[in-house]
Amino acid sequence: MNEMAWVAETASESEALGFDPEGRITFDDGPFAGFLERVPLRPGMALYRVEGTSSHAWTLKAQGDAPAGNLVFGTMLSGAGTIAAEGNERQVWHSPGRPFVVSLAEREIAYHLEPGEPWRAVTLLLEAEALERLAAEDGLPPLARAVLKDGQLPVSHVLESDRAVTRAASDLMCPAYRGTMATLWRESKALELLAHQLDHLAGSPPAPVTLSARDLARVREAHQFLVADLRTPPSLETLAAQAKLPARRLNQGFRQLYGMSVFEVLLEARMKMAHALVLDRQDIALKHLAWMVGYSQLSNFINAYRRRFGVPPGRHRREGGSD
Repeated sequence: MNEMAWVAETASESEALGFDPEGRITFDDGPFAGFLERVPLRPGMALYRVEGTSSHAWTLKAQGDAPAGNLVFGTMLSGAGTIAAEGNERQVWHSPGRPFVVSLAEREIAYHLEPGEPWRAVTLLLEAEALERLAAEDGLPPLARAVLKDGQLPVSHVLESDRAVTRAASDLMCPAYRGTMATLWRESKALELLAHQLDHLAGSPPAPVTLSARDLARVREAHQFLVADLRTPPSLETLAAQAKLPARRLNQGFRQLYGMSVFEVLLEARMKMAHALVLDRQDIALKHLAWMVGYSQLSNFINAYRRRFGVPPGRHRREGGSD
């Protein structure tokens, strides 16, 4: 993977770069402003960190087909978009802290990112030799063992958020040590992240859900009903009754169509509306703006906004959304 170029592109621009001798790619002349960094940890294992943003919808992908038999464990710390991997359905994420697992399997894999959203992600690439060592120590969940057994197996899943995974990935994004201690700290923290990722994968294996066309139509109607009034949205029970679906099945349908639970869809709709109002309606006080998107307490709104966009709404408004 070290020799492969990475491509950042929008509908009208494209920039392909390879890693420099320090294992870093800096995009600054094309559609994407940011960096991609690769750090070898031990034989068959490497850490990747990526951070950046674009004013237009953009895509980041490795040039050419990725080698078979490799497995990527990642964490989306911020940003929103989809993972498109040949042989799998697109995987969607709109909330921070979502772990994901993707097998490379000699296919094109692309990360499609929403515009204006700062994207931060940490991933661990495990080649076959590293997977074999873990398997010998009985440290692989069934899905990872299946990838090791069949290098062409197409796997792509975005998992539920996990605090331990998010915490370890966040630490790797902002290293606590530099100089002589940095290498030891980075390897130990990466192994901690891998342990949490494997445990999370084993404890909550992704289960594909397929709803009928009639049920999916009901889910789409429920989605419209849910976001029609963000100030006073229906409860899950009311929404399920309106859709004539059990609440659990309604949530399954939302995940199948939108990659999020009912609650996550509502939160995302509120945050997108709040973001637009913060930037475009300077005349609206933040307390009233919070009320308009369904928050009776300003502090709860500010905390939710900061988690979604990385900065509080007041700062976003003062700086015109430049962060």
